Amino acid sequence: MEVPEGETIRGRVGTVGYMAPEVINNEAYTYSPDWWGLGCLLYEMIQGHSPFRKFKEKAKREEVERRVKEDTELYSQRFSEDAESICRMLLTKDPKQRLGCQGDGAAGVRKHPLFKNINFKRLEVHMLEPPFCPDPRAVYCKDIMDIEQFSMVRGIYLDAADTAFYSQFVTGSVSIPWQNEVLLVSVRRYPSEGDG
Repeated sequence: MEVPEGETIRGRVGTVGYMAPEVINNEAYTYSPDWWGLGCLLYEMIQGHSPFRKFKEKAKREEVERRVKEDTELYSQRFSEDAESICRMLLTKDPKQRLGCQGDGAAGVRKHPLFKNINFKRLEVHMLEPPFCPDPRAVYCKDIMDIEQFSMVRGIYLDAADTAFYSQFVTGSVSIPWQNEVLLVSVRRYPSEGDG
């Protein structure tokens, strides 16, 4: 959502488990949910699952929202002291107390010890080498269920003939479920001429 300068907004926007308590409670906000989302992302990158839903857990939306509003996230030994500190500060339930929301915005977040070795000026002008470069030929998704919530494709199914035909194009570097998802999107967007 776009936040007009000097104003607040209301609205439930976002992914379940990443929505900040103030969003779930339909309270007015500005950028506090963005800092909450950063906390969720950092937590998930370190722990391997979001702070309020375990990996592949089938928790209902209402339960996840209850956890976001009431529960305190758990930290394992995977978190360094600085990583746990910044996640706790970003995942503070009260947006007035949340890191990034106390008047200093991004500057306050950048000052956190977790980022002490990052030269943000060089980063902003693309002069830093990233510590990790994803393989552009690989798909970092275990199965199609991981991306289901982001796909707009519904109601198209591949039959045995489709599967046999498309299997000729398997490269080995992209999972079959992901290839099927891409094919479904292309079928929906670019139907053959006879399909009208």
